[in-house]
Amino acid sequence: MSTVRAATDREVDVFVQLFADEPHLATFSEPARRLLAVAAALFHRQGAAATSIRDITTVCRLTPGAFYRHFASKDDMLDALVGLGHARMETRVAHALAEAGPDPRTRLAAFVGAYVTGHLEQPELAQVVRREYLHLSPERHRAVVARRRALRTQLADLLADGIAAGQLNLPGGAADRTRVAVMLLDMCSRTSDWYHADSQQTPQQMTQLYVTAALRLAGAA
Repeated sequence: MSTVRAATDREVDVFVQLFADEPHLATFSEPARRLLAVAAALFHRQGAAATSIRDITTVCRLTPGAFYRHFASKDDMLDALVGLGHARMETRVAHALAEAGPDPRTRLAAFVGAYVTGHLEQPELAQVVRREYLHLSPERHRAVVARRRALRTQLADLLADGIAAGQLNLPGGAADRTRVAVMLLDMCSRTSDWYHADSQQTPQQMTQLYVTAALRLAGAA
């Protein structure tokens, strides 16, 4: 086996394991999930724009015709991957907030903790989602932008709640909530670019560090 082939197989295995029991992919057949895993690995390595359907089917050892039994296009695959990433994050944040209770400061910490943890635990998928959604067809791109803005608005509302409760103190008050929300989301999402499992700090330690930094940035008392 060539070095390139071995590297590709290892990269695919990361996504095969991730997708195997993924509830958000419950409607996808096992062959479809395998195709998604290969596509994700190739998109992660070289980008969606530089990856062809033939590239994907070659790694899967399938004919291009077999691909179309599961997906109508490469755009369908990319949309499925991007949708999966956002669904996982939305579910993770929702669960964290449900457990956090009503206290605004605690809810902000729960949101940030869930958001950064999602990027630390599955950095490869996070990178694919963040970088490659830009290559979706216009209608699908608009839908993803709407989901991302909804998450940003959710965080901005948490900041506003903290200000109203006297627990947070943004430099410009509530008028700064959206700008600070963008800063926090960007700060957390970038961890997927550089964090590795063999780092000196565990994901739990990194999450606590980012939660502390977020609270300070938000002027938490």
